[in-house]
Amino acid sequence: MNKTYPIFIVVILALLFGCKTNYEEKIQIYGWRILTDRTQTAIATIEASKNYKVNQLQLSNDICNSLRDVKKQWNRNIVNTLTKKAHDAGIPEVLVWDQALYDLNYYPERFRLNGLLNLDDPEFWRWLSDDYNKMLDKIPEIDGIVLTLNDSDNKVEDQFSVVLKLPEEKLAAFIDSLASVVVIQRNMKLYLRGNVENEETSPILIAALSMIKSTGIEFMAKEPAIDFWSPLPVSEKIREIPLPVIIDFDCTHENEGQGNVASLFPEVHLKRWKYYVRFPNVIGFSVRTDSYGRTSILTRPPEVNLFAIYEATKNPDKGIDEVLDNYLLMRYDTTAAPFFKTAFELAPDIILSTYFTLGLSTSTDSRPDFDFKPVPDKTVFKSWLQNPVVHIQHNVNMDFNYWSDLINHLAPAENKIAEGKFANEFPDVFKNNLVQPEELMDTIYLNYILTEKQFGIDQTLKAIAAINEAKPYCTDSRIFNRIYHTFSRTLLAARLRKAYAQVYYAKRIWNRGEEFQTENVRTLITTGVEELEAVSEDIKNYRRKGPVGSYEWENDADLAMKLVRETKNSGILVQK
Repeated sequence: MNKTYPIFIVVILALLFGCKTNYEEKIQIYGWRILTDRTQTAIATIEASKNYKVNQLQLSNDICNSLRDVKKQWNRNIVNTLTKKAHDAGIPEVLVWDQALYDLNYYPERFRLNGLLNLDDPEFWRWLSDDYNKMLDKIPEIDGIVLTLNDSDNKVEDQFSVVLKLPEEKLAAFIDSLASVVVIQRNMKLYLRGNVENEETSPILIAALSMIKSTGIEFMAKEPAIDFWSPLPVSEKIREIPLPVIIDFDCTHENEGQGNVASLFPEVHLKRWKYYVRFPNVIGFSVRTDSYGRTSILTRPPEVNLFAIYEATKNPDKGIDEVLDNYLLMRYDTTAAPFFKTAFELAPDIILSTYFTLGLSTSTDSRPDFDFKPVPDKTVFKSWLQNPVVHIQHNVNMDFNYWSDLINHLAPAENKIAEGKFANEFPDVFKNNLVQPEELMDTIYLNYILTEKQFGIDQTLKAIAAINEAKPYCTDSRIFNRIYHTFSRTLLAARLRKAYAQVYYAKRIWNRGEEFQTENVRTLITTGVEELEAVSEDIKNYRRKGPVGSYEWENDADLAMKLVRETKNSGILVQK
């Protein structure tokens, strides 16, 4: 016979018997996402899924970034091949990606009115449903769609309608129309995807989600507040989504080396998942496992990022120390694990001092890009207005104001002009004169930068020393080499970015005018050019260049040599 106990008795029993919080029963979706259309890499990912309780696989980007991709034979063939492989491997749910609207020219001209789609034409909705069914017929074994709502220039809410007066009404009607095909007619799953943090589009999106009439729809939201950057805060607005939510994790770190270097941030993923898993509307996660091409985090050091999410699901009380121990003992020889642990613990600060500069990202898709552009939603965040002070460690050990100190000095003058999206979204920055449209880089800030970059080099050398200590205890040389070469490439990347920063910022100081053109600055440029030439050659000659995806580590040397040529042609190196 079932008994119901008063709540205070339940609490007392939990305290007495040390009841642990376990979210495994709550979590319904253990998802992975494959971006690469390289079949061998995708199949290897599917084969590895059995080790991680994967019950959902998303096929996106190069495979199927919008449903119309399946009109091409290559795309539909790989979708169908991978869907069968996934089902055979025991993954019950395979999804492909789509976009809410394509470019306007995709749609018949009869449905256009003054350069917009006429949402009041019932024939348009019939055509849309028919077109969707035709595309889905080409990939008959898939189980659902991930629909991106507000990530394109041609947005549903901007189209013409007299009947649907509000933008959210248009978006809700569009979702319901596709749901009638996907969910009702074909008994498939429909996941929506959108940016809930964008101040312009988020209210429309949240309102539309509350208006949709269809049931069985779920939502996928990115792990950080805006985009995939490790220093970003979590998103508070995910609580407001009126649908079941899965969290989209980038365990490859597309902006921080993509696993070609030591892109190891298990604590970031651990903390973020601990935060989200407690939300009543969160029912699972989806993990990005590659960055195109031959890349995959599986069996490589960045796999620890994915592992941390699973550990937090089993027991959210686990700390990073225990998670690292569990992962290293699972993957590597017991006696080698403590040495590898040292390297893994050093990795986050190595990357943050190498691919970032004083807390600002100086990379574009992991490639060096020190010409800092304060682009809202990408590199500059609203939270900096409320909390403008950041403490930079990495041997700098100082507090800085994001605006008046960091952006003001790191961004060149032309990128601080009060115009465009930057000025529109941050008017108080210009009203309060927090940044000035003039060159402010000086030797004081250059010293801060070079101190941080040298810290990255020194920490990488410590990591490599620890890895070398592990070598006698490794029974599998391939495993050792994978870790060793990951950190060796990291060292070369750290050396290159220090020399690049030295030349780039010293040139900006020199170009401020005669009073800044000192022999000290010229020496910094000269020695920086020499180091860029040396490290670029080392990179080109390095025998293990890592898997190639959207970021090709070797090409950093080409960017460095371009700066070398520009500098030599400038005449700065020639003493007058």
